[in-house]
Amino acid sequence: MVRVPVRHQFRLRAIAWQADVDAFGELRSATLLRFLQETATRASTDAGFDPAYYARTGTLRLIRRTTLTRFAPIRYGDELEATTWIADFRRVRSRRDYVVHTGERRVAQASTDWVFVDRTSLRPRRIPLEMEAAFGDDGTPSLARAPFPESAPPPSAARTVRRVELHDLDALQHVNNATYVQYVEQAAYDADAAAQWPLAAQLAAGGRFRAVSHDVEYLDGALLGDALVLVTWPCAITTDAVERRTTILRRDGEHPVARAVSRYAWVEAHRGEPRPLPDPLAAVLRAAIV
Repeated sequence: MVRVPVRHQFRLRAIAWQADVDAFGELRSATLLRFLQETATRASTDAGFDPAYYARTGTLRLIRRTTLTRFAPIRYGDELEATTWIADFRRVRSRRDYVVHTGERRVAQASTDWVFVDRTSLRPRRIPLEMEAAFGDDGTPSLARAPFPESAPPPSAARTVRRVELHDLDALQHVNNATYVQYVEQAAYDADAAAQWPLAAQLAAGGRFRAVSHDVEYLDGALLGDALVLVTWPCAITTDAVERRTTILRRDGEHPVARAVSRYAWVEAHRGEPRPLPDPLAAVLRAAIV
């Protein structure tokens, strides 16, 4: 059970549109993250810090890290209610937490670690005291941040290259944080296909992968036209899921843009119920784990 602290809470409701769901009628991870990003923007406005405030003060909030855990699929027509609050402040950073319900059913939870920066230089700036007060900072000690797991890709890691396109950008003219999750999930699909397990083979085996969690750290901004190298590899396997790590690099292969740890559950092809991994697929994944 998620305990929601008594602070400045904000709730936003939205309906899952037909255009928001994937080939299996389930809300895409990136769409859910965009909904949470909008919830955060409206929560800030509700507390007195609207986009005009940030423009007037020459400041921005940039996401440093996002975690998302999905407990159940969200389908077309479901009414979502996101509840969000600031979990802590750390001088130039703050963590915003979210929990998402459809009716009484908890379908997701997430957190974002934000950095308060100067709009021009992008250097961190001290979070104003009035902002801390408005969001209900009660002096509770800052929450511990687990370091992002370090791991170098093995030689067998799958690699794909993609170019940043215009529709990938947000209002800051860099790749939106939710779009990186699209990149990560596509890289996982491409890796499975390269290992002779494309979607058609998965469906023939009676199942498919569903992304159920992401932990993404953003290290640099990717811009229009940038060529990005996505490197992904499985790092752990259970009876019904695989954990993958993904690093997104600039084309030179030396400058990381983002990295992620993601979990993909094996589910029944059409109803989406959890199922054990097929033995041949599990064997392929185990062989790739170093």
